[in-house]
Amino acid sequence: MANRLECIDAATDYCPCYLAELNECIVCSQLQGKNFCDCNWRGVCIYQEFVWAGYKAKATRSTIFSKVLKKEKINKEVIILTLKVPNKMARELNEPGSFVFLRGISSPSFFDTPMSVMFADEMEGIIKIAIQVNGPKTKLIQQSQGEEEVYLRGPYWNGLLGHRYIKGTHNSKALVVLRGIAQAPGVIVISKLINNKNNVIAIIDKGKVGVNFIGDYIKDFDITTVDTDLLSEEGQRILKELIKDKGITLVYSGGSDEQHVNILNYLELYNKEAYLAVSNNNTICCGEGICGSCEVQIGDQKVRMCKVQVDIRKALERKMLNG
Repeated sequence: MANRLECIDAATDYCPCYLAELNECIVCSQLQGKNFCDCNWRGVCIYQEFVWAGYKAKATRSTIFSKVLKKEKINKEVIILTLKVPNKMARELNEPGSFVFLRGISSPSFFDTPMSVMFADEMEGIIKIAIQVNGPKTKLIQQSQGEEEVYLRGPYWNGLLGHRYIKGTHNSKALVVLRGIAQAPGVIVISKLINNKNNVIAIIDKGKVGVNFIGDYIKDFDITTVDTDLLSEEGQRILKELIKDKGITLVYSGGSDEQHVNILNYLELYNKEAYLAVSNNNTICCGEGICGSCEVQIGDQKVRMCKVQVDIRKALERKMLNG
């Protein structure tokens, strides 16, 4: 029997979604075309919500105009946008794994590109997005002159795998490993862990972007930071020694899948009891589970990675086998 899947949107304002209308719901067996209830959901019944909504998707994420309050050029690789958003959206985006779709005001809809949220302030109604400029979509955002607004669609939350571990780790010790542009979503991860009264050690590798651009955002946190090159022998020694610390109960990896596998291998060798959460590096196009761009095969199931929280070890299994 197929494993039951966990949808990041369940119990939010955006559930049930378009997939329910198409009998493709990730959680509800009745909204998968079956005649009986066989879900593992413990909240308000998703099928009942669908009925109450008139057998339609309950709500959809809107594309809004977002004012560009500030545009910082960190170096030729990285820019940081400060964007004005509704206070409710800022609150919803102040969660680990949050991301939005952005495009320039003069760009057609197919220029939408997913961007992780680095910082959110619900009182001010602002978010900050760090963008690595490396393709036509991001180049167009970088080169836009005189545009005071961007199109923004959100909120979305499946930018990391292992939400339950980030949110469920309290009064413990956590290791956060960040490299390159994946430093950005790591800020909210660190903030969440600190708010949960954890002792946090952060390894920061400048990576291909060539700069530690989150220093100002984490300087007031009571954490230990280590700057190193994770691809060097010294970087690997530091990583291994920290993972060997049995006091570490959670490791978050923000970076490439190769980095995730590297850390998982060390955990298997030295600290099997620690939980692992990782950045979600799968291709995301629509964010709603409709287009299939993010779909991967895990065991005997096809999984929509823009919406589904999966077992990280199973998700990385293909990488380890091909490693």
